[in-house]
Amino acid sequence: MRYYFGSDIVAEEVQGMTAATILRAARLDQGLAQTELARRAGTAQADVSLIERGHRVPTVDTLDRILRSAGHRLIAVPVRGATGVDTAATIADELAEGRADKAFRTFLSYSDSLADSDPAGRVILSAAAPATTGDDAWDAALAAVTEYWLDAAHAPKAEWLRDGSRTLAAPRPLDYARHAVSPDPADVPPQFLSRNILVDETTLASV
Repeated sequence: MRYYFGSDIVAEEVQGMTAATILRAARLDQGLAQTELARRAGTAQADVSLIERGHRVPTVDTLDRILRSAGHRLIAVPVRGATGVDTAATIADELAEGRADKAFRTFLSYSDSLADSDPAGRVILSAAAPATTGDDAWDAALAAVTEYWLDAAHAPKAEWLRDGSRTLAAPRPLDYARHAVSPDPADVPPQFLSRNILVDETTLASV
């Protein structure tokens, strides 16, 4: 089971680092500082900080109450697969560890999740605005692959996909291996070309 909370946030089980990820994503999506979110929720800023750092596991009721203060709420939806929010958080951790190869596998796993979902499932998995991975190219790639599978299903797109910061200033390949070769632009889907991130379409096939 997965949890969906309004204003476009989706996540897996509400516990541990997943609670941290979805709370941070909700707060950043609304442009709120921890102090402001805490004030709205009637709690201490330290409580918000502890949850976001994964040092405190909130109950579902507590998390829902804080999320409602940011204009979000929790509901359960029957969807399987990785969400954009969780994928971005995992990629950020892997890039921080210098493991771009693992980040690429995570990226492909998200692509597979979208590919394996029906149109409604694709919308739900991609509804949230992911936090940055810390790398503009990976942010662009995440947006591009999301748009790629939504377009394939003729499904509606979330507002975050219109964010211009997820488009690179100049074309470049996704750097995930030491000897990775830049693909021919003719082999790159238009959703990637429009964001100046070069990924061969064949790599999006399930692995």
